Amino acid sequence: MDEQILWKTFLEGNRSSFEAIFNRCYKALFQYGYKITQEQELVDDCIQDLFFELWAGRDRLGEVASVRGYLFRALRYKLLRATKKDTRFSHLDEDHSEHWEGSHESQLILEEQNDAIQKRLSHFMEQLSPRQREAISLRFHNQMGYEEISDVMSISYPAAVNLIYKSLKYLRENMISLPGLLLAFAWLQLLR
Repeated sequence: MDEQILWKTFLEGNRSSFEAIFNRCYKALFQYGYKITQEQELVDDCIQDLFFELWAGRDRLGEVASVRGYLFRALRYKLLRATKKDTRFSHLDEDHSEHWEGSHESQLILEEQNDAIQKRLSHFMEQLSPRQREAISLRFHNQMGYEEISDVMSISYPAAVNLIYKSLKYLRENMISLPGLLLAFAWLQLLR
């Protein structure tokens, strides 16, 4: 199926089209992101967050001239923002980053929604097992890699990846179902 048709049906809420876009574009996005920063986990996290935000905000998106071009620009923006927070990546060229700021009204709406989302996220975090909460805390609050988490928790590397994956999947599934989730990047702010 043509990417433009997939995009259109994705905007209408078709989950299969959304998954097809992800499957078609993931490898190319990862390769592109890896050229920006060689931090594989960061690239993977940014791609996953990008697609989470796309799904959550699909009702505000419109048609695009190039699906891949749109996704590459969005990933580049996410990576530059993520690396700007981390001084280890100060060598990246930020002069080419696009400046995407919303209006003052958009910022106020985001703040109100962040409060509501924070309450819901706290509720769903409480539903996780203690080990899942620990893994999420190590990953996002302490910014540890999977290898460090496996060492701290005395579990294998694949078990650490799986534990965090399942935890995030549960949280994302429940957070996506929230009505009025306008700016999904609030999710990132809440986990940090």
